[in-house]
This record gives sequence, structure tokens and C-alpha cells, in this order.
Amino acid sequence: MRLTLPNHAVSRLSVGLAQGIALSLLYQSVQQKIWPATNGSVFALLVTVAFFVPTLVISGLGNLRPRTLLVWGAVATAICAGLAYYDIVRDPVTLIGIPQMPRIVPTGTMWLSLAAILFIVHTLTVAGDADRRVIATYPTHFDASWKHGVQFVLAICFVAVLWGLLFLGSELFRLIRLEFFATLIRKQTFYIPVTALAFACALHVTDVRASIVQGTRTLLLVLLSWLLPLMALIAAGFVVALAFTGLTPLWGTRWAARILLIAAAALIFLINAAHQDGRVDDRTAALLRYAKVLAAIAIVPLTVLTAIALYLRVVQYGWTPDRIIATACVVVAAFYAAGYVYAAARAGAAMKALESTNVMTALVIVGVLLMLRSPVLDPARISVADQVHRLEAGIITPEQFDFAFLRYRAGRFGTDELERLAARPQGSQAAAIAERANQARRANTPYQATHPLPAISQEMRARNITVVQPSGGVLPDSFLRETWTSVSRPFLVPRCLVADAKCEAILTDLDGDGQPEVLLFVPPAGGGTAFKATSDNHWEMLGTLTNAFCPGVRDALKAGQFEVQAPPLKDLIVNGQRLRVSDFGCNPKPQAAPGSPNGTRPAP
Repeated sequence: MRLTLPNHAVSRLSVGLAQGIALSLLYQSVQQKIWPATNGSVFALLVTVAFFVPTLVISGLGNLRPRTLLVWGAVATAICAGLAYYDIVRDPVTLIGIPQMPRIVPTGTMWLSLAAILFIVHTLTVAGDADRRVIATYPTHFDASWKHGVQFVLAICFVAVLWGLLFLGSELFRLIRLEFFATLIRKQTFYIPVTALAFACALHVTDVRASIVQGTRTLLLVLLSWLLPLMALIAAGFVVALAFTGLTPLWGTRWAARILLIAAAALIFLINAAHQDGRVDDRTAALLRYAKVLAAIAIVPLTVLTAIALYLRVVQYGWTPDRIIATACVVVAAFYAAGYVYAAARAGAAMKALESTNVMTALVIVGVLLMLRSPVLDPARISVADQVHRLEAGIITPEQFDFAFLRYRAGRFGTDELERLAARPQGSQAAAIAERANQARRANTPYQATHPLPAISQEMRARNITVVQPSGGVLPDSFLRETWTSVSRPFLVPRCLVADAKCEAILTDLDGDGQPEVLLFVPPAGGGTAFKATSDNHWEMLGTLTNAFCPGVRDALKAGQFEVQAPPLKDLIVNGQRLRVSDFGCNPKPQAAPGSPNGTRPAP
């Protein structure tokens, strides 16, 4: 017996509202820096479950029996929680930008993979429950998958239009200087629950108005099906052309596998658009029926060529996460190719075996995605092991190895291996490996991890930096000895400190402690940067100087016509951060300093 509540709208809207409130509370915990936002794995688990599971429940209400809905909801919760938890565990920190910043939200790849897994299993569950069998008939599978796909697209469009109208309404009220509506819709306690509620409402309306969804689906498929002959001819022509051009131009590109996979996916999609639920072949034009066969045959060489291209890249350069994911796509494409060719050989243009291929391959896709997003086939784990083996075996040199990959793009597998290489590397080039690994560990950006700062001596810095004020001034030896390898924003360090480049320096006391700071300017009209000595005889970068490019500023600095003055406005300290009002514009007429006729005063 199906779940037949007196009013599914009430149930669906209640679940949508609860989802919105849950997501809003999670967002508040991030803003206020309280639990669960302070625990990355727990927060990722909760936000993933709150995002996906209520949507599945809304879609399942009225389409699944209560027991089936309960079991499927529990299974979906376990899948969301498990994959989200592992996604944080495998890569717990964000190393780019702010070092060691804890990660609390799963990666975009995980969101997409989880959405695909849940969509496929949900449609299989709904179809099977409708037919009261584990594997439903193909027409039921087809109706369920396309119904839910169109529903979700229409729901997203509905939410987008809703927010367009809300923003329009806020602007209308602003015309009469009423800001309450604009303030309201920008509060997360409003826009998150409203968005979730609107999405639930759209899913309900499209579910009870099934004819709208079916009509949209039919029109879309009919239009797309007539693109199949064109794509089939293009693919067949490409395969025939290879006999004349050879494979050398194909292997000469760096994206052959990607384009071939996209072409195979397009053929698979268009074949299904023409086949639909398998009950339209008698009414389908002969052109479409034979185009299906031609497209099915063309998928085979495209898949084989993709596999060969990937094999050559792996042999030459080893495994990377992208190549592992591409290999998984090739496995899926191979199932489609074999099944479709078998269907064409067995039943000709009817291709009835295509239907069982689609169902079986859908299960394969779910299995592959689950393994890729779990420790079983984690692309980062496999890639790190293979690339480090190639390094230590001498297949590639330390100069060729991508240490930035270990530090920034391989999660904890990469950072753990980087620590090992820095401490106890193996192979004939152990010293060079350790040096490069330690450099990557100290790097603040991916570029620094693979491009060491050029060697520059203290004497070279002294020759390249000219002290223009005070006259005859000399830079401190400690400043010239500083290596500048631990600067948090290395892109702001003037080139004269790390390379063979020129700078002009001014020594002046900015904070009144009796010790001069160093101001470096890039000639002739570059930016300026301020540096201060620390208590341990090192130097730190204070920041950049605004308005250093304004007309006349550089000449006045060289002439010593400047003064040190406290800012007219105090700083704001907000949540431990300093907010400062800065003037980024050049004043056309400088104000005269008190007691100075020309607005300048010699440097102290």
C-alpha cells in the first residue's frame, strides 16, 4: 500500500521547513564559531545529511510505501554521513590561503558524486517499489528517472524566479525609502528556510501535476532525438578520418581523452533520447532507428581510443587523480559500448537489450562513485603512492616531481608522504628529494612549493638597494641577511629582496620606538612596502604603502620632504581583526603642514 496521507502538501512543506531551519542553524554555528562548526567532520556530516536526505523524503512521500521510505531514508543518511565524514578525514585542512585552516564543508567533487549516487538509487528505489520488484520494468525506470530529473530542474527554476521577484520587491520598497523588506530577505534566518520551503513546494506541485512533467519530458526528448543522426554522422566521420590521418595528431594533443569521453557521453545520451522507454520504436522514423545503431557502433572506437590515450599518459607520467577519474569514466563507457553493440547485434534497430544495459550500468556507476569517494579507490591515495614510487625509483628526477601536488592537492596522503620524504627519503637522490620536500613544507603557495626562491646573497641585496633617505644611510645587516622564506604573503615581497632587481630605500621611525623602519620602493613609479625589525633580530613585512604612485611623491621622498604623522582616524578592532580607513586617492593640492609654508618638513 502506498503512503496516502490526506494532504501530502502539508507533509512535504513541513519537511522542507524543517530542512531550512536545520541548515539555518548550521550556518549560524559557522558565523558564531560554535559547535558543530568547530568540528569539521561532524559539521560536514550534518550539513550533507540536512541538504540531501529531506529532499529525498519530500520526493518519496506519495511515491514510496512507508516502510520503503523509512529504509531508504536510513540508507541515504548512512551514505551521506559516511562519504562526508571521510571527505573531511582524508583532507582535514585548507592549506592554500590561510595555513592549517580547518575544513568543515566537503569538496565540490564529493557533492556532485553524492548527488549522482542518491539520484540513481532513488529512482531505482521508486521504480522498484512501484512495480513491487527489486528491478522494475524498463518503462517504469525510465518514467521515474526522467520525472525526478525534470522535477528537480523545474524546482531550481522556480526558486530562482522566486528570488528574482523578492529582490524586485525590495527595490520597489526602496523607491519610497523603506528598507525593512531588503533587510529581511538578506537575513540567513529568512532566506535559507524560504529557499528550502520553496523548493519543497515546487517538488510537490510538479508531483501532483505529473502531466506537466511528462509533457515537458516528451517535448525535450523529441527535440533531442533529432540531434542523434547529426552526432552519429560526426562520430562515424571522425573514426573514418582516423584511417587517413593516423593517430599521431590525436596523441599530440593534451586533451584527447577528455574530448573522446565527452563525445561518447553525448552519443549515449542521444541514443536514450531517441529510444525513450522502448515503446516508441514503432512510431519512430527509420532515420532515428538506424542512427541509434550507427551511434552504438561509433561508441566502441571512441571508448577504445580513450583507453589507449589514458594508458599512454599513465605509462609516461604515472597516475594522477584526474587520470584515475578518467579511467573510471572509461570503465562506465565500456559497459555502455559493449551493451549497446550487443543490443544492436541481437535485435537490430530495436536495440531492446539497451534497456538492461542502462539499468546494469546505472548500478556500476553507483559502485564506481562509492569506491572513488571512499578509501577503496581514493584517487589521491593511489596517485601519491604511484608518483612517489616513480620518484624514489629514479624514473623521474626531484626537479621534475610535483611536490606542490603532495602539499596542496593530495589531502593527508600527500602531506604525510611529504613529511616522510623530508625526513627519510629513499633512492640515489635522497638528499635532493629531502631538500625539495622541505622546501614544499615551508612554502606558502603552490608556486613556491615547486619554484624555489632564487639564491641571492647579502652583498647582492646591498648593491641593488639604494638608500635615498637619510643621505648616506646604510641598511641594517640583519635586514640584508633576512631570507624572506616564511612571509605569509610572498607575492608582496619586493623583487630586490629575492632576485636581482633594484629598489630604493628610506629609513625612518614610523612607530616612535627609536628604531628606524625600512621603506622599500620599486623605481621609477612602483609600489612601496614597509618592514620592521622584530625582537629576535629578524624582520617582518608590515604592509604596503598607499598613494606611493601619486604625482610628486617619489621626488619629495628622495628630497626628504616628508613627515611622520599619526593617522587622523583610529582603527577599529573587530573580532581580532584591525579595520583601517585608508585614502586610496591622490590629493590634487596637498595640505600645508603646520608651521611649514610648502607643506613639507624634513625627515626626522
